[in-house]
Amino acid sequence: MTLCYLCQANDKAYFHYYCEKCSKIKRLISLYSLDRVYDILETVLVRTRQQQNYKMSNELEVEKNLITTKINENKLEDKILRNGKKC
Repeated sequence: MTLCYLCQANDKAYFHYYCEKCSKIKRLISLYSLDRVYDILETVLVRTRQQQNYKMSNELEVEKNLITTKINENKLEDKILRNGKKC
């Protein structure tokens, strides 16, 4: 067993250049063309700096809303405990 030419893993069979997973990628390239596969990878997996910033700010906003909700729930629980009844 030697290294796969693409991923450099030790999964390569003796008479093949690629491991099983990389062989599948090679077949996809043969089927759809290298440019199409590359475009899909760029579109789906690679994010621009602007997209990264948007994702971070969006995640921070979600976390901020979650914290606000938990604080409001805690205030409601404190109010219920002090009065002895539900609001």
